[in-house]
Amino acid sequence: MTLRFLILGIVFIAAACSPDAERHAPEPAAGDKVEVVNGLMAAFNDHDAEAMRAYWHTDVTWIEISGQQSSVVTSSAAQLYGELVAYFEAYPSVKSSLENVSVNGNFVTATERPVWQEGGERQSQASVVVYEIIDGKVKRFWYFPPQ
Repeated sequence: MTLRFLILGIVFIAAACSPDAERHAPEPAAGDKVEVVNGLMAAFNDHDAEAMRAYWHTDVTWIEISGQQSSVVTSSAAQLYGELVAYFEAYPSVKSSLENVSVNGNFVTATERPVWQEGGERQSQASVVVYEIIDGKVKRFWYFPPQ
């Protein structure tokens, strides 16, 4: 029985190291939905809440997830615009990046990592975010608790 497991292990390692294994590695996320999210992130990094509006539906909804609870933070483009203007005033040095971007149908999932200065010190956190893209614009997005 031990010999059988050893042979299976060798076959598995050989298959994983074969040239075919590289061809089946996941491709980086790309496409129209990712471009919407990247455009939104570029406007965010420019602190341009007005430019960000081009990427939202008029009834865009921002939802925060915490444990077993979810709560709506904003439910319109006008409300989200106001939130972001206030946010950029409170955090004038903030910039953000997206990591581990993936696409599943209308959903783009990523880890968002904002970085900012507070009290002379660099601050950072990361949150999982899921964007729902409908007709080329963000319809809803969910933020999970920062880590």
